[in-house]
Amino acid sequence: MNLEIMGILLSFAFVFLLILCATIVQKMLKLSSEFSRKIIHIAVGNWVLLAYYFFSNWLMASIVPAAFIVINYLSYRYKIFKAMELDDKNPGTVYYSISLTILTVLTFYFSPVLTLPYLGIMAMVWGDGFAAVIGRKYPIKILRGVKSLGGMLAFIIFTFAASVVYLILIRPQDDVGFMLATAGTIATGGSVIELYSMKNIDNLTVPLGIGIVLGFLEIGKVFV
Repeated sequence: MNLEIMGILLSFAFVFLLILCATIVQKMLKLSSEFSRKIIHIAVGNWVLLAYYFFSNWLMASIVPAAFIVINYLSYRYKIFKAMELDDKNPGTVYYSISLTILTVLTFYFSPVLTLPYLGIMAMVWGDGFAAVIGRKYPIKILRGVKSLGGMLAFIIFTFAASVVYLILIRPQDDVGFMLATAGTIATGGSVIELYSMKNIDNLTVPLGIGIVLGFLEIGKVFV
């Protein structure tokens, strides 16, 4: 079987298995839909590591995230996968897939494949994911009472940690100083984007703001 076809099949299996497991755990432990949604939010984003192994063509790589724009919209509209939906009017899962699709196209369109745009996904998945959880637990409000200090600090810490791990796995040739400086810049810069983003669109502004800038810097050989 073609490696990219296998990658598409395994990618769909990976995502649906995560949704199934989150649904089962939610029902067994009687957890809130917010808890299961965050598990899915964080876990699914790590698909980018699978993408690097299986894909080299931008069109094949974008099939899975593009398909989930439609799937997530239908789920948001009709509450198909209740474990990843909230009872509100925020189509965050749709924005999530749009961001992942755009950054996937940017990553795999160029040859050799880019390595930095997906750091925007790390910020959305780990930083924004834990910012929402910890921000609710420690609601010390800042910025006119809209954002929390706990959430902002969680964003910085988890984005930094996830970015370092990602760089070690994807760019092991880089020196430690570069990795730490890049991760620190992404964590602090991303926290500012998240802090000033309009309500409910941080799944667009955070990953695209970081990923597109880094992508064009890499194309311009600023980061090689």
